[in-house]
Amino acid sequence: MSDAFADVAKMKKIKEDIKNHEGQLVELTLENGRKREKNKVGRLIEVYPSLFIVEYKDESGVPGVEDNTYVESYTYSDILTEKTLIHYFD
Repeated sequence: MSDAFADVAKMKKIKEDIKNHEGQLVELTLENGRKREKNKVGRLIEVYPSLFIVEYKDESGVPGVEDNTYVESYTYSDILTEKTLIHYFD
């Protein structure tokens, strides 16, 4: 059984770290099923009390074709439970 106070302290630290990196590039490693991971690089655009939003750009690489932009939201518990790992580019 996990220590509730330790989890609360970890969650607070995760929220502070993410808030301090708002507007910066981040790399997220997402758990994508059995032993599969997916890495994504995007910009941490908004931080809320219960979640944060990352903006991604799909670069087509074809001249004259507009790049596709999309956003995804993640919860702090995803980071706490290590379903999602976050790496900050400073």
